[in-house]
Amino acid sequence: MFIFALPSFANVKKISMDDAVDLALKNNLALNAKRKEADILKQDIKIANALKNPQFQSNFLIGKVSKGNSSQFGIALPIEIAKRGPRKKVAEANLNLVENEIHKAELDLKIEVMEAYFNVLYLKSVVYIMQERMALLEDMHDISKNRKPDKNYKIDLLQSDIRCKKQAIQLNQAKANLISAQFHLNDTFNLEDTSVMYDTEENSLFEELAILDLDLPEYSDIEKIALVCSYSLRIADSNLNISEQQLTAAKHKVIPDLTLTGGTAYQTAHQTGGESMPGAFVGAYFDIPVLYTYRPDVQKADLVLDRANMDKKSFESRLKIALKQDYNDFKYAKENMKYYKDILSSSDEILQMSKQRYKKGDTSLINLMYVENSHQSILNEYVNAMQVYYMAYLDLMHNVGNDILIDEEVFDL
Repeated sequence: MFIFALPSFANVKKISMDDAVDLALKNNLALNAKRKEADILKQDIKIANALKNPQFQSNFLIGKVSKGNSSQFGIALPIEIAKRGPRKKVAEANLNLVENEIHKAELDLKIEVMEAYFNVLYLKSVVYIMQERMALLEDMHDISKNRKPDKNYKIDLLQSDIRCKKQAIQLNQAKANLISAQFHLNDTFNLEDTSVMYDTEENSLFEELAILDLDLPEYSDIEKIALVCSYSLRIADSNLNISEQQLTAAKHKVIPDLTLTGGTAYQTAHQTGGESMPGAFVGAYFDIPVLYTYRPDVQKADLVLDRANMDKKSFESRLKIALKQDYNDFKYAKENMKYYKDILSSSDEILQMSKQRYKKGDTSLINLMYVENSHQSILNEYVNAMQVYYMAYLDLMHNVGNDILIDEEVFDL
């Protein structure tokens, strides 16, 4: 097998799909930046739970007004009534939302890496088919040159030469596409260290690959898993929880806040015309919502909650439809794979027989080219069927929210 694609100057390292996924999940710069959002929101919980700072207050009377009146200095302590708890729960709900978004981002990255990895294998397979065809066309060209000259000798020779050159052009384009896919695979990793170029461990899809040995459970089990594991559904639940907590917080805004005050009050001997008179003062006042009753805040939060409920129901309905579509796509793609394997075996046998007949002069170059074209089409259809099959699985994995063929614990849910 020939398949050379990555630039010769690159420091290339072969890597399995599992290792590629682990590498991305641990070191992807964008994902690690996303994870920082959770740390930020943990601080928001502390901020939401903060107490009001006390205020130092004082008034010192000067002039005639000070006679008979006391100067004061003391502390005012604002106290929020039934507000810190709901505010903290809103912050905690926001943290839960971001954590689910991070888990979804991890799953999306995993699928992106798996798809990019598979596409490299797919294009390696295309290059392999092209190389095999190139070798066959060169062989056909040699046969044409070495045959006993007849009335079709010159035409056969020119036709085979043209076919070889056209195949060389197509092979170069296939190699360019492969290099592009290999760069895309490395781009999905988004690593700080870019000195190493990672490549697939396997050489093509024509090898026995574990990633193509997929057998799904029953649809009812898949739907059950999805309704628990789908991160998109969990995000909808988180948004619903945020809306509920925001409604509670809005309702608690109408509860008056209390401020307690207290301190020292005194009059000097100069003020009293005799001896100084020390004392103290205490007080309290409420922040009563009269001019603004917070009714619009409550109504808005209530409307947002209704919308979050409808969004969740809408997503759950669409999720079930998408799961059924993905499951059927996978089911029929897998069935087609079996047919193509049988067809490919028969087609290869026909091609070898036709090649031997052409060597013996029992058939024309045109007939051999027809058989070769047919075989080439079947090879391309076969790898395309593999791609449809694997992409159907990734679509299902995306909607389920879990790699259901690897994580067996989900069946205990």
